[in-house]
Formats: sequence, C-alpha cells, structure tokens
Amino acid sequence: MIGIGATLFKVPTAYGASAFNPASLFSSGEEGAWYDPSDLSTLFQNSDGTTAVAVGDPVGYIEDESGNGNHAIQATSDRRPVLRQAGSLYYLEFDGANSCLATSAIDFSGGDQMSLFAGTRKEGSTNQMIAELSDNVASNNGAFRLFGNSTLWRYSSKGSNLVSGTATSYNAPVTSIITGTSDISADQLTIRVDGADKESSTSDQGTGNYGNYVLNMGARNNGAAQPLTGDIYGLIVRNVVSSAKDIASTEAYLAAKSGVTL
Repeated sequence: MIGIGATLFKVPTAYGASAFNPASLFSSGEEGAWYDPSDLSTLFQNSDGTTAVAVGDPVGYIEDESGNGNHAIQATSDRRPVLRQAGSLYYLEFDGANSCLATSAIDFSGGDQMSLFAGTRKEGSTNQMIAELSDNVASNNGAFRLFGNSTLWRYSSKGSNLVSGTATSYNAPVTSIITGTSDISADQLTIRVDGADKESSTSDQGTGNYGNYVLNMGARNNGAAQPLTGDIYGLIVRNVVSSAKDIASTEAYLAAKSGVTL
C-alpha cells in the first residue's frame, strides 16, 4: 500500500514495473522529460547526438523519451558522466567534481504543478544536486530542486516563496527512489522515499507558475556548484501532480531500474 496524504492505496501487481511504460505519463501532452540510462539507444558520447555509447564511455547526450524533445547534453568533454553497469543495472556515474548534464530551457510556464521521480545514489557528504530547474531555486521563482547530503534527501519548490520537504536518516552511501510532488497555488508539497511518504508541507509557496528554465542534472548550473558524487539510474519530470496510481507505478518502475526493493 502507499499513502498520499491521509489516504492509503493498495497497489495491484498490474501497476508494477513489468506492466508500466513511463511514456503513458505524457500521453495527454504533459510537458516534462524522461531519461533512462538502461536504454543505450538513447545515449551518445557527443553532445550533438553522435557516437554510440558502451559501458565505460562518457555520455554527452541522453535522449528525452517523453516525446517532448528535452534532451540533456554536456558540451564540455571533461564534464560528462560515465555509463556504468552493475549486473543488469545501468546508470550514469557523476564524479563529484563537475560532471553534469543540462537541457535547453523547458517551458513549464503553463502550469503550477510538478512531479519529480528519481532513482539515484549518493556517496558524498556535501550538498549534491540530483536535479534542479533553473540555475538556483533560491534565486528564481517557479523553480524546483532535488538534492541530498550525508544524511538526508530534500525536495524544494518555489512559486514566489521557497518551501521544502526533507527525508532524514538516509545516510550516504545509499540508493533511493525519490518522489517529489508540488502544487504552488494549492500549497502542497510532498517528498517520498522508497515508496513511503516522508514529509508533506502546506506552507505558502507564493504565487505563479513554474518557469521556462534549464533542467540541470548532477550539479547546479552546469557544474558550478553542488556536484553529485553518485549515480542516476533514471529521472522523470512532468508538470502535473501525479495520481496515486501513477506514483506507485513510476516508483516500482524506477526501483526495478535501480536495484531497490520497495
């Protein structure tokens, strides 16, 4: 069962990873992105989408599989994460120095809701960025971020006011499935880890919609700060607050990709 707010939902087997394709999350034209390092056909060494990737190669381009065309790239060769494999699992390894990926600006200005899903691992103790919309959530209205440090995971959202939800006692090194949902006008924000609600907030997120910003992965502002020492197994962002069914399905899907038992 999963809990969204005060309501419990039983998760049928049919909602598991084997019966679910994240493309369905975008079937009604939702803006967002879906990155899957296990699909090697979407990875390339060069930022122009050329030269296929094998395990151990740098990744300068990962295709957005949502259909929105929000591909993530790294034009600077020594800032590219590396594709790794452990058994049946594939992931992007970020070096904790300056490796990162970023999209062109994604126009989320048509709505004030967001869902962010990540299968990720942190190994360092400093603040480590998993994903951030804009170059700094504190400085830009209509932004969000997911990061971790030595002990916690945190999801933040900002209309004109910054609000955060924190999941504690996740000590590095650790691999987790993290979900953040937020609704600026409804003052709703929740962070979930490994299939369970960890903190919800009804604090005032201010006003406005999300913005038209770059989505950064693995570091803040194209490597300027908060580099991730760790891995990303999958990342999905969509501009709605996902239903309980979609949350359960997406978490199960990413858990199978990340080797996490929910």
